[in-house]
Amino acid sequence: MDAQTLIRQYRAGRVDFSQARLNDINLRGQDLIGISFKQSTLCGANLVLAFLNRSNFRGADLSKATLQGANLSQANLSGANLQRSDLHGAILMGATLTGANLNISNLVDTNLLNADLRGATLDRAILRGSCLRGANLREERVGQSYRITSLRGADLRGVDFLGANLSGVDLSEASLQGANLRETNLRKANLSQANLEGANLTGTILSDANLQGIMAAKSQWKNAKLERTNFIGSCLDNSSFYQANLSQAKLQNASLIQVNFDKARLNKADLGRANLSGATLQEALLIEAYLGRTDLTDVILCNANLANAEMSSAILMDTDLRGATLPDGSTQP
Repeated sequence: MDAQTLIRQYRAGRVDFSQARLNDINLRGQDLIGISFKQSTLCGANLVLAFLNRSNFRGADLSKATLQGANLSQANLSGANLQRSDLHGAILMGATLTGANLNISNLVDTNLLNADLRGATLDRAILRGSCLRGANLREERVGQSYRITSLRGADLRGVDFLGANLSGVDLSEASLQGANLRETNLRKANLSQANLEGANLTGTILSDANLQGIMAAKSQWKNAKLERTNFIGSCLDNSSFYQANLSQAKLQNASLIQVNFDKARLNKADLGRANLSGATLQEALLIEAYLGRTDLTDVILCNANLANAEMSSAILMDTDLRGATLPDGSTQP
């Protein structure tokens, strides 16, 4: 079917074009609101600036399609193949993309506000400057197993994830420099080897998450929930964990130079061989924390609680412990 025939039939009242073969069709700028391309083939189609609100692309093949600036708000793209597609500047507010394949796709400046991306794959996709506020990317139980949304190696620099549900998501090796992850749910997420330099994770839930080997200098983690989180070997220099909960967190061999841990909870945290030189931990809780060979040079621990902490081999050069509760329960004058 060619473009003119499809447009003529649509204007005559037909909306169901399911299972149609429409490879390389040119529907640029067309008003096709509510149309159904369920399980249709639209490889390489030109849908630039098309109006596709509330359209149905369930199970459709849109690989290598061009959808720049297209309006797909509230569209159903569940199970669709959008690999290597170009969605630069497209509007996908409230769209359903569950199980969709968006690998290596271009989603720069795309609006995915409140979109449902559960189980979608976006490996090596480019999402710079996109909005994913309120989006749902959490892992989903399917039978006895879980279907995980994958953004492995994706370019997410400057993306706005405010309030999004990313629990269980695979963000390993992703580029998240300057991203807004405030108040997001990243519980049990995998961010190993990701770059989070300058990212904002204020109030974020990251309990049981894997952040091993991340680069996150100058990042913000104020009031974040980081219980049992894995930060082994990570670089978090000049970051702020003010009032964050890092109970039982794994911070072995991490670089924590000049980090702000004031009023943070680090009870039973493992800081073995970590470098905290120049850090501040005023009024922090480090009850039963492990500080074996931890570098505490020039660290401020005023009024911190170190009761039952293991720090017999810690490096304490010019460490300020005034008013701190020491491992034996005594108080430093």
